[in-house]
Amino acid sequence: MDVLYTFTKSLIDPVAIIVLLLAAGTMAALSKRKGRAALFLAPALVLLYGLSIAPVSGALCRWLEQDYTAESTVQKGRLDVVIVLGGGVVEPAETGETLPSVQTASRLLRAVQVFRESGAAHLLCSAKGIGRTSEGDVMAAAAERLGVPREKILVDPVSENTRGHAVEADRRFTDKTIRIGLVTSAYHLKRAEREFRLYFANVVPIPSDYLVSRPREIRTVDFVPNAGSLFKSAVALHEMTGNLWYMLIRS
Repeated sequence: MDVLYTFTKSLIDPVAIIVLLLAAGTMAALSKRKGRAALFLAPALVLLYGLSIAPVSGALCRWLEQDYTAESTVQKGRLDVVIVLGGGVVEPAETGETLPSVQTASRLLRAVQVFRESGAAHLLCSAKGIGRTSEGDVMAAAAERLGVPREKILVDPVSENTRGHAVEADRRFTDKTIRIGLVTSAYHLKRAEREFRLYFANVVPIPSDYLVSRPREIRTVDFVPNAGSLFKSAVALHEMTGNLWYMLIRS
């Protein structure tokens, strides 16, 4: 099931779709069916342009993040456990180290801040990842360097996805009424919160970083395509696919 999910997400990646359309259009143009080339090239151009402009990428990201503004999560109160979900690692060839990615570092910094402010008993660093060292272990080591006592750090080095993070937390904590501070990127919180609420009654969603800022007046320059907007659109569509898939397997 997870293999099918991963395969489906890769096919829905906008860059993959655009490349497939361009390839089909090119093959049609080089064949005897030149008239059909436009049937592939036109959608590729529309997709590439649309997903590469700020108004579109902003709307996609805002749909995922709008429920998790800083104001909506500021009243966290006391927490029993802070759980931070991994967002990838990097392994520079020159150093041989396994380091937190920018996204993971952002999530961890927010989690450490919340851990200190909330009086939580434990900080759980969750994710397996694909590095030589698990994302959970990488985050735990970084958290300790940031001043979190080692005895208060828990590590989940086995869960491979959002659903797995929640299942592993359910296995670890028998008290389902504990207050959990769930830290991840704002765009990921909708799916993560829904999964954790299947097992725990008191989940406090805490965003660590955002893809878009607050709405502002649209400018002419926003309609100039750029790689940054295409990246944000790809991330948003990837996450929307995850949301849809999880809802389908739960239905």
